[in-house]
This record gives sequence, structure tokens and C-alpha cells, in this order.
Amino acid sequence: MTSGARAIDRERGRSPRRPVRWLGALLGLAVAAGGCGGADLVAPECSPGQRLAIVAQSVPAAKYLPCVELLPAGWRVSSFEVDDDGARLELRSDRSARPIGVSLSASCQHGGATSISPRADGVRSYLLVDSISPRYAGRFYDVYSGGCVISEFDFDRGPHITLVDELRSAIGLYPRRQLARELEDDLGVRLDP
Repeated sequence: MTSGARAIDRERGRSPRRPVRWLGALLGLAVAAGGCGGADLVAPECSPGQRLAIVAQSVPAAKYLPCVELLPAGWRVSSFEVDDDGARLELRSDRSARPIGVSLSASCQHGGATSISPRADGVRSYLLVDSISPRYAGRFYDVYSGGCVISEFDFDRGPHITLVDELRSAIGLYPRRQLARELEDDLGVRLDP
């Protein structure tokens, strides 16, 4: 677990993570349905599939799910974790020594953050800048019915403007309702609830 993920957990007052009890069953179903699953999980893409379904099950009330749109050149996903409290992924860029943490939870506190343009219908987006110099560090919050996505960054000054833009375009918000409809139509799988 990254220090950023631990800080977010402390901010939310969460207990140690519990493994997702239904994860094995869902992966088994996905493999049986012809999907790829197993120990080599990668971050969910912004398209219907079992990885995004696993994220959806971690926060069942979340109207949107964080997903990877398209990673810019030099970016990669270094970890992806899901449990009963939500989902977390860590991104790395070859132009930044520090990881970028993205997490989904049922709620979050964004006090002191500045409102910015919303990223989707029904989403309230915020930016909290912790440091401008010598590093540009802070968090984006995307808050909506039943969920919150926090994208935590810490970039060197200089490339930070491009890196912030790339981060915002790399992580999308996929509508849960759309995913539920697509999974039922394509695989006959229903999301709870």
C-alpha cells in the first residue's frame, strides 16, 4: 500500500482492508464466460468487463466507476487493489518519481478544495492543492451519488502542467447504470444492486 493510500485511509477513518469476499466468485464467473481473470489483474479499462464489474461491487451505490481511458506515453499502472471498502490503483509516469494514487470509496471529505469543472453529469469535481513549490502536489475529488474518486498527485515543477492534464484524461468515470446494462446484455451477469 502506498503512503498516499494510507493517508487517504486515515482521512476517511477506515479500518485495515478486508478482502472482497465475492472477488473469487466473480472472477470464476468471468473466466467461465470467456473473460480473462486470475492473479494477473490489471486496472479496469473504460469499457464493460469483469475488472470494472469488480470495482462496481466494491462500492455498490457508486453512480460512476473510475477506469483507465487511455494511458499517455510513458505512463503505466503499477498496482490495482479491490476490497469491501473500494478500489485503488496506482499509476506511474516516466516523468515523475512519485506514484499517482486513484481511489474509489463510498464517500470522502473534500473540505478546503476548490470547485472545478465537473467531469460528468451529476458529478461535483474539486481540486485541493497541498503544495505549489518546490513540488506541485494535491488531490482531485470527483464526488457523486454513492461514491467519490480521489486522484492524488505529487509532481516536480515544470512537467507538472502536462502531467496534471494527462492524469485527468487518463482516468475516466464510467456510468454504473451503463455497465450494469452492458454486462446483463452481453454476459447475462447482474450487478448488485
